Amino acid sequence: MKKFFALLLALVMVLSLVACGDKKTDDNQDANNTDDQQGETTYTNPDDIDDNMTSEDGKYEVAFVTDVGQLKDKSFNQGTFDGVKLYAANNGLSYKYYQPANGDQATDDDRYDAMKAAVDGGAKVIVCAGFMQGTALEKAAKEFTDTKFVFIDGWSLGLDNVAGIAFNEEQCGYFAGYAVVKEG
Repeated sequence: MKKFFALLLALVMVLSLVACGDKKTDDNQDANNTDDQQGETTYTNPDDIDDNMTSEDGKYEVAFVTDVGQLKDKSFNQGTFDGVKLYAANNGLSYKYYQPANGDQATDDDRYDAMKAAVDGGAKVIVCAGFMQGTALEKAAKEFTDTKFVFIDGWSLGLDNVAGIAFNEEQCGYFAGYAVVKEG
């Protein structure tokens, strides 16, 4: 019975890794799909989408506030923002990103100011990346109760307008290490 569960677990892990891979596309084929019946484009590559998309009134419905570092860090900020862009673009929502002042030396006040700028820009949903956003996000969420906040790598803070999304980083590291060893 132990062997069965071990094999089942191994199969689930392999399928999880396979599901994360990119679908191969023909070089002559557009990476984005077009729904011929409705004429809408479904974006699959975040690089094909502008970094900011305004609505007709110049407001933004979805905002992203970066963690320390730069937006195009090829890591946490970029991965989170790519997800925001893909979701917003595929659902007809306007979006914009905000980086706290002072970059890697940003304070809680700098982070709060970025969130306030997003609210002032019309954001209905603000996605904040990184656990360091906690103090500023709690202050902003209490002040701007009509705005929804998504706290990536954080928790709900006990507030109704905050959704926390946390993940087990050690599991990602384990699978990355395992994949490297298997690839040789």
